[in-house]
Amino acid sequence: MSVLPPPKYVKAIKGKKTDKKDSKWIADLFKFDLVRSSFIPPKDFRQLREIARYRFKLVCMKASEKNRIQNCMTVSNIGIASVLSDPFGKTATEIMSYLLEHTAESMDEKAVRKLIRKGAKAKSDDIIEAIKGSHL
Repeated sequence: MSVLPPPKYVKAIKGKKTDKKDSKWIADLFKFDLVRSSFIPPKDFRQLREIARYRFKLVCMKASEKNRIQNCMTVSNIGIASVLSDPFGKTATEIMSYLLEHTAESMDEKAVRKLIRKGAKAKSDDIIEAIKGSHL
């Protein structure tokens, strides 16, 4: 079995084209060894490429889901992203988990303040305002 070259290397001359003429043209190119065959990498390289492509796909999916979460928070009038540097860090994740379990009426500010990590302590008032929706 021979490996076919990419189409751009065997493009026929302009004019009236038919499948017969094209096949004869390609056969002549092969007969006189005027075409390079396509590069097919070894199996281990193909597997690495497949893994890399799959990883890229997963990273894109992760970014897409994060964007959807951000959009949901914006629509819900929760502006944590405008106050915290990482809206998916530990503080933000714990606050969002808390908010998913409690309604706006049953939210306890002291409980939320306990969830705020040391790096964000100075911003605790801003975070509470962002959760209530008055910070946007």
